[in-house]
Amino acid sequence: MKNLLIISAHADDNISCAGTIFKLQAERGFVAYEVVLTNSQLGQSYKTLAEVSPKLVAQVRSKELVKAQRFLGIKKSFVFNQPDLGLTCSQELMFEVVKVIREVQPEVLFLLNPYDAHPDHKQAFQIGIEATKVAAMGVLRETLGKSFRVPMVLCAEGMLPIKTQILVDTTKYFMKKEKLFKIYSSQASPKALGFERSLATIRGYHLRRSEGKFAEAFTLQEEFPVLFFENEKKNFS
Repeated sequence: MKNLLIISAHADDNISCAGTIFKLQAERGFVAYEVVLTNSQLGQSYKTLAEVSPKLVAQVRSKELVKAQRFLGIKKSFVFNQPDLGLTCSQELMFEVVKVIREVQPEVLFLLNPYDAHPDHKQAFQIGIEATKVAAMGVLRETLGKSFRVPMVLCAEGMLPIKTQILVDTTKYFMKKEKLFKIYSSQASPKALGFERSLATIRGYHLRRSEGKFAEAFTLQEEFPVLFFENEKKNFS
């Protein structure tokens, strides 16, 4: 069985790689897991003009997350409820993510991009990449589980376009991705939905394939090189 793991800062961050997740599940037999680091309480509803309490926002987004993860096919979710817009790459939190990586043993790990505009996304990347390194080390076995080296780490494109190194054709799954985004109804404004479709269309154009209309973009991390040709059964593509 092949596992994948998403490390998100907030509920709805899995939208950035959802098309690829659907594809890996349907075409490669992957099982999906997700870490959500914050309580998402400051991501207020675009429908609400007046300020609403962070507690209420957290409750709404938690319900959306449960429903969306069910639709996305997440087998198990790890939610750490760190403060929204206060996420910090602490040793304690990083070790908790190490435990998850060693438990799930993902063939592919999806991180947020370090160049994204949101400060929590940058911190989530830092937590994820440091945890990935420590998970591969032969240390802290008794408390954090058996060491595991993730073969492939991909950083998803966020609100800022990236200089991509990997494109995944998600044409077959784009409508399903849009349906997933709409489950996050407090966040899925017409403008946000339009942005996702526009970016996917641009990336689809970059495929240079007549049948490829939509795609998702990813970057690799130089500090954590991909393992190719070690075992053909573990290859992503």
